[in-house]
Amino acid sequence: MSYCDIVIVNWNAGEFLKNCISSILSSKKSELVQTIYVVDNASNDSSTDTITDLEKVMIIRNSDNKGFGVACNQGIALTTAPYVIMINPDVVVFENTLSESVAFMETRKDIDILGVMQVDELHRIKASCSRFPTPFLFLNDAIGLSKLLPNIFKPATLMTEWNHSESREVDQIIGAYMFIRRSVFDRIGVFDPLFFVYYEELDLSKRLKDAGGVSFYNHKIQLLHYGEGTTKNVKGYRLYLNLKSRLLYAKKHFGRIGFFITLFSTLFIEPITRTLFSIFQGRLKDVKSIVDGFRYLLKDLKIILLAKSSL
Repeated sequence: MSYCDIVIVNWNAGEFLKNCISSILSSKKSELVQTIYVVDNASNDSSTDTITDLEKVMIIRNSDNKGFGVACNQGIALTTAPYVIMINPDVVVFENTLSESVAFMETRKDIDILGVMQVDELHRIKASCSRFPTPFLFLNDAIGLSKLLPNIFKPATLMTEWNHSESREVDQIIGAYMFIRRSVFDRIGVFDPLFFVYYEELDLSKRLKDAGGVSFYNHKIQLLHYGEGTTKNVKGYRLYLNLKSRLLYAKKHFGRIGFFITLFSTLFIEPITRTLFSIFQGRLKDVKSIVDGFRYLLKDLKIILLAKSSL
């Protein structure tokens, strides 16, 4: 029996994609994997050229970049295995990552989404779990309080104050590796196409939590995650996409007052504090990215204000 289908969204991932798939196919009990669906969002590099003949790999090629959530949904629609694993192309699974994930979920029927410990190239633990944000947590971030006084003010989402060295139930597992029961999508729906990229997994996790579901982090299972593998060279555009999705999430989940607080802090406070932090830290090149990011955001402001979720 094949227990897992895997969905990888690719956008100019280069060698990361091949290395990710190779690690999957060479891992222990790789027969647990039924199909690896690679949804390519109109990449203009050669990242898919070296995987066309690989075992179990099916490539879905989009003629334009449809965004992460929509591309995920394309892959999910093709899955039939009991579990669906969403993996970023800049992830390398270890020998036992997949087999231990399956074994754990088979014994814990109460868990809907599983996340595992993510480490970097130096084997340092990376924060990979998030909390559900509130308008005031976003405000704290915009002011910079979570950076200046991290022992008092927690970041709005990513749980950087927790060392991730123990297993526990969490609000959200970040999308680099989400091990999901296929039944979750039948129960609450797929990723909301409202989000082009960023916050789509947070929104999914919030809907799951509201429906009584559970997301769980297991520190005993590990993988390697490089991070920023496909977006590190487009910082301004990445910032814009993150801010846009933040506002869309606030519009969907916070109500009018909460959305206004998030909108005000994002547009009128955060540009100043981000710029000042970059200058004080000597990262002058980042200032241009900040300006570009907020300039893109302002151009899309009307679209954000009128946007409506289909889920």
